[in-house]
Amino acid sequence: MRVRGYPAGSPCWADVSTPDPVASRTFYGGLFGWTWRDASVDGYVNFYLGDQAVAGLRAVPESAPTGWMPYVATDDADATIALVRDNGGSVLSGPAELSDAARIAVVADAAGAAFGVWQRLRFPGAQVANEFGSVCWSELATGDPDGAKTFYGNVFGWSDRPAETADGTPYTEWYREDRTLAGMIETGPLFPAGVPAHWTVMVLVEDCAESAGRALELGGKVQLTPTDIGVGMYAQLIDPQGAAFRVLELVPELVASL
Repeated sequence: MRVRGYPAGSPCWADVSTPDPVASRTFYGGLFGWTWRDASVDGYVNFYLGDQAVAGLRAVPESAPTGWMPYVATDDADATIALVRDNGGSVLSGPAELSDAARIAVVADAAGAAFGVWQRLRFPGAQVANEFGSVCWSELATGDPDGAKTFYGNVFGWSDRPAETADGTPYTEWYREDRTLAGMIETGPLFPAGVPAHWTVMVLVEDCAESAGRALELGGKVQLTPTDIGVGMYAQLIDPQGAAFRVLELVPELVASL
């Protein structure tokens, strides 16, 4: 499905930071069939699914952390940054113009989980959704769920409703104006000791196990093997440069409803 814009407060884009753009392009191209175009003047590359932009790639120094990061749409990046600070968060970089595409900033919530703020200039964000190979979900893992509910509610107007995973673990779904946006899980026994608060980006795939196997063939790692979550299967993968992400396979009836 082609997407032409995003309401403020909606996840709208995701990108991966990597010290080796060539290797990352090869990995994600082989895994998801993504293509890319020549880098812009600031070294930023868009991945494409068919002819539609699906995600981004940012080159960083070898000493910088690698990883995937979701962005949330805003009508005013500076005003959103002020709300982030007012609610105990911090600004890690920006705001700055990403060429003529958007005015962006990288911020962290009150528990330290980093995410991006995206104010559209020319480019609204991902042009495709609900198709295999597109980013489909973002999930916050945090040791302070109540604090996160307050933070994201105040900054983006998100509401929360309780849910649970297939094994009964408490889960939170975030929504705005009846549109489900993202999820949250509390760090606990399922996570390594001391894991910091963080966001994870998920990509919709047709076959979770096949995607995990393909990632291994391409030089990646499987951090969490394909796991049944009731509505489908997911696995956590790590690309050859160390960036973690998940692949999500949904049951056929959910795919048909997208």
